[in-house]
Amino acid sequence: MGARISDLALKGKPIEAAKKYKVAGWAPVAEAAKTAGGEPIWDLMARYLRDRKVIKPMRLELPRLKGMDGNGGIA
Repeated sequence: MGARISDLALKGKPIEAAKKYKVAGWAPVAEAAKTAGGEPIWDLMARYLRDRKVIKPMRLELPRLKGMDGNGGIA
């Protein structure tokens, strides 16, 4: 625990520890979010999609797993 995730990057640039980033998900991502409430992600996305005529495909950011060479459980 505490060292499971490393080398985080967004659009090829390292994530900065002192910077704040917006995230969205189906569950709270921070303790404050659990008590603050907020708009459910499905409502936010429905409004976003309704406001646009065309949605261009986005480049998918896939995680890279390090140290998994030779691990038969990782396809």
